[in-house]
Amino acid sequence: MKKVIITLIISIITIFLFDIAFFYYILLQEIKVSDSVKQWIHGDMYIPPYKVKLRAPESYLSEKLEALRPIMNSESKQDSIIIFGCSYAYGYIFENEQTISYVLSKYSKRPIYNRAINGFGIQHAIYQLRDENIYNDIKTKPKYVFFVLMDCLGHLSRLYNTAFPNILSDEYFLTYEKRGNELVEKKPFLNLYFNLAVFRHIQNILSNKRIEKKLTENPEKEDFDLFIFHFKTLNNLIKQKWSDENSKEYPKLIILAFEENKKELWEDELKKEGIDVIDIADAIGVHDLSDTKKGYFEPEIAGHPNAKVWTALMPYLKKRYPDL
Repeated sequence: MKKVIITLIISIITIFLFDIAFFYYILLQEIKVSDSVKQWIHGDMYIPPYKVKLRAPESYLSEKLEALRPIMNSESKQDSIIIFGCSYAYGYIFENEQTISYVLSKYSKRPIYNRAINGFGIQHAIYQLRDENIYNDIKTKPKYVFFVLMDCLGHLSRLYNTAFPNILSDEYFLTYEKRGNELVEKKPFLNLYFNLAVFRHIQNILSNKRIEKKLTENPEKEDFDLFIFHFKTLNNLIKQKWSDENSKEYPKLIILAFEENKKELWEDELKKEGIDVIDIADAIGVHDLSDTKKGYFEPEIAGHPNAKVWTALMPYLKKRYPDL
């Protein structure tokens, strides 16, 4: 019995040391290819692996939502505009003047709520609309709800990630799965095993390979069922929360889509639901927007859309939606 206990203790210690070594191996690989990781490990967010305690979405999303962009046209009494999305809509590392919400405020008198946060996905918009706190923050019902869809189907892959963007995070990434006719939050089977960096890394590899296969091996409409269902759920939540029973009107959900998103496989399904899909490159007549040489994305490393994109897009939006 004593030998069994000693063997068990040695095994646990070995696993623990291996996992720490693995964590730092991945960290070194990330540093080689990412300047943002170099900056990150010198900041407050860096958490050594032996101090990681996996946090469920409920424990960290409220913290992230404290960092929202300021409300634009906050004194206006008109019906509002809500913007959801990730760092593309939030404005990454830019000043507020570079964001879609700021530029939009120059074309609209409506209150504008930018609810996007770096790293968010479609599921985070759903999460917010399921949380009653958002209705305390948003003082007037929305006329329009925008979702900024990043290029290359980045938001599709985020529907499957469990550790995002990589194992250096201590957060269990929010994901939903379809059960019957609703989306239900997925949770790790055992937090203990998922606290190990090696398991988080394997999970990420599997989910990323799954998405890569969908995109490279003749993707079909069925590959986008979960993607489509997320947007349908989001649209239904908007209708439930802000429909006008007398006029039967409800806020219009508009997807602002960047390039290489396989729109031909999902756009028609969403249009049937009354959701508008706008191809940003087509709308402004400039393609390959992510080419930093064209000046629409910056910085060169980890390029994100800047004010030039949103300024070019606004005349199109104003023409299509005159009461914007």
